[in-house]
Amino acid sequence: MASAASLEYLTNRPDDEVIFAPKAPGSFQRGKNNLQNWILPGGRFEPVAGRYHLFVNYGCGWCHQCMLTRAVKGLDHVITMSHTGLTRLGKRGTDDYRGWSIPEDPTGHGFTSAFDVYNAGTDYGRQQMTTPMLFDRETKLVVSNDPAQIVLMFNTVFQEFAEHKIDLYPEPLREQIEQVNSVVFPGINDGVYLCWFNSTAEAYAEGFTGVQNGFKWVDERLQSSSYLCGDTLTLADIRAFPHIFRFDVIYHKLMMRDPRGRYVKEQYPLVDAWLQRLFNDERIQSTCDLQVAARFYLSEPDDECDQLYTSLKSSWMPSLEELQAKREAEQLPELAAIGKLPDELPE
Repeated sequence: MASAASLEYLTNRPDDEVIFAPKAPGSFQRGKNNLQNWILPGGRFEPVAGRYHLFVNYGCGWCHQCMLTRAVKGLDHVITMSHTGLTRLGKRGTDDYRGWSIPEDPTGHGFTSAFDVYNAGTDYGRQQMTTPMLFDRETKLVVSNDPAQIVLMFNTVFQEFAEHKIDLYPEPLREQIEQVNSVVFPGINDGVYLCWFNSTAEAYAEGFTGVQNGFKWVDERLQSSSYLCGDTLTLADIRAFPHIFRFDVIYHKLMMRDPRGRYVKEQYPLVDAWLQRLFNDERIQSTCDLQVAARFYLSEPDDECDQLYTSLKSSWMPSLEELQAKREAEQLPELAAIGKLPDELPE
């Protein structure tokens, strides 16, 4: 169990979305996540095995951070998890809007949408129905929809239940981990969205420069170590992996105005090797499905998304057939069920 001093440090950690907010006019402003309750011993939300359920969107890089931490720590038996659909129900900005669809609800509440989850125990409304959602079965409340907070909670307050006792945020490395985050969060993780959602050339330039500088910085760091903070896996890697993993297949095509292609593979082989090193960990590999992620982000027909994945992926990434076999082995919903529910309210 984390010490009281350590928990105080974590609960007072500033929001990345605030301290790294872009400055150019017309920039996409992510803003704070609405729900940031902490699971703490003796608190309203206590660390209890089986009490919490994590709703994630398989395509989302922020959700992937939570999935990775849960898998690496061995918390599968402690915190249940299920996937939302890749489509939203209802029309955004109207009273019919219900957020992400939920094809299957293991909590037993009959949830069919993110709106149902957010409003199960309180009159939450439609203000911010994002994923991930860490849901408390006991109070029927969403404890947190802040991925940075969720991964810190998974790493600390559930340590006694974890099959793998690895500390992904050890005190001696925290300064280094946050140094990496100060480059990766604004430069790569949020940087790809700054390139996508903007209304001025200046805003795009800020995002694009951040992406370029971020990759150069990460590449230089990996010249002297196997991981981003030395020779051990930490939250620095967990935070960086999902968005870099998606970059060549999804972000480089979707968000960049410059020539697209295998940017990571061709320009940063050390970064690609780092991705492969992490992917070779079976716990990490179990959370990865770029076929689903491509269909989530891209507007092309499914067969074109699949073709893009096949043509842009690194050679060490699995084939479409291998991904299908993985989904079947893990008893995940069929790809069609995950991604293609109708954009309308259920009767």
